[in-house]
Amino acid sequence: MNDLSLERIEQLRQAVDVQIGESIRKKVLHTLAITGVASNQQLIQAAGLQRDKLRRTLEKMAAAASDYPPLFSIYNSKLKRGAEPGPSSRVYRLGESGAALCRADGLENTRPCQLEDARAVRHALGMLDVHLAARQAGLQVKTDRNLYYNDTDFIRPDNLVTLPDGKQVILESEQDANSDFLERIRRSLINKIDFFKSDASADVLIEIRMLVDLPRGKFWQHTLSIWRHAIEITQEAYGADLPFRLLALPLGEFLDKPDWNGEPDPYRWTDLTSGDAGLILTKSEPLAKAALQMPAFSNLERRMVLAALLQHLRESSCLARQTHPDVEFLYLMRMIYLASHDPFAPALSRSGMPFESLYLLDQYLKMNPSLRQIVEGTTQMDARRIHWNQSTCLHRMQVVVDRFLEYHGWQSNGPLLAYSHTVDYQSRSPRRFSVSVEITNPEIMIAEEIAVMPGKQEIEFLEKSLTWVLTAIFAYTHHLGLKKPPFW
Repeated sequence: MNDLSLERIEQLRQAVDVQIGESIRKKVLHTLAITGVASNQQLIQAAGLQRDKLRRTLEKMAAAASDYPPLFSIYNSKLKRGAEPGPSSRVYRLGESGAALCRADGLENTRPCQLEDARAVRHALGMLDVHLAARQAGLQVKTDRNLYYNDTDFIRPDNLVTLPDGKQVILESEQDANSDFLERIRRSLINKIDFFKSDASADVLIEIRMLVDLPRGKFWQHTLSIWRHAIEITQEAYGADLPFRLLALPLGEFLDKPDWNGEPDPYRWTDLTSGDAGLILTKSEPLAKAALQMPAFSNLERRMVLAALLQHLRESSCLARQTHPDVEFLYLMRMIYLASHDPFAPALSRSGMPFESLYLLDQYLKMNPSLRQIVEGTTQMDARRIHWNQSTCLHRMQVVVDRFLEYHGWQSNGPLLAYSHTVDYQSRSPRRFSVSVEITNPEIMIAEEIAVMPGKQEIEFLEKSLTWVLTAIFAYTHHLGLKKPPFW
């Protein structure tokens, strides 16, 4: 009985309202309608119910709609957020019947939630946090709405809040970031530049307040450094300073003490567009100088992006001094691989030699000369005295793989599995010795300060990235300045 005709919707509304009352029903469903999702704690805040009372209310709502498509569903993946200390809160998604009731209440564009990816769900929860905080302060707020600055172009702020003085301010919800996000961040900044250069921004403060769902610490600093690099790249391309300020604050700190002042507290917020953003960055050459040292690729923008990646590589070289595995190593390998293997790049581009990835891998080996020496020395050890056959070749490759991982604090036969093998000669792939990587336990991807489990697609891409790097140290020695393996 999935027919949601107007008559059936009205029958459902009456059935639910008899059980819990119209007011509570609207508070629950209308809260879910804002971004499509809401945590248990957010529903408690919005509905004004105690935890047990909310649980019984949701059970009654589900029972009343048992003959209909669901009013809401429970998001099953485990989520850990910086803004919610303690155990993970249960998350609900708006269902088909819930969206239909919201439309009947006048929320015309409400649709069932389709979010599956954990990162997208956390982002939606972050937007809702700010929306509820603004509403609790009695402020007008528009969440995830188009803000046009001409007939066709627009930006879509996570939240646009009207402050007590009548001015509007953009608040964006962000999460942890690494160098893979540079291009997305850069595009976002360019769109904001266009908006703030237009007349439509007259009533909006010339600043963007960014609320990051991370506590202060290593990941907070690293995320802000990525944003700072993106700002530098954008300023070089733009030829001037950005026409707005970008201020950052941990979301949890903001929710504990919301700041709705026209001029935010400078002791709380970090101004990323300031010359001195107070970031802890590794000393490195200026971005422009690094760009000049890069090989000449297709355009200036590509060189600047790779220069920022190079700077990040230099920051990450401290991995070599660690004795314990660090998940950042896997993302570093992903960054090297992604330079030439962007799945969204044109097919012709993906068919060419992976020069950008090889360049970054070569630079990484140069930054870690002891690693280069380990790889080359282990590959060439007793080369002239060995009778090379398939078994000895695979064994030597495995030893090199083991030493490469050991240098970074990992082993090859744990939850991160890396092994040499011959290809299946029935498969459509190059006929050569190969390396494969499997992450058999995704929990190794959970960072220390915030438990974030990556999705299946991200894990597969990390596996593919490390596989390429471990294969490249054998297959592309002539590009990396290494001696050719005697068995290759």
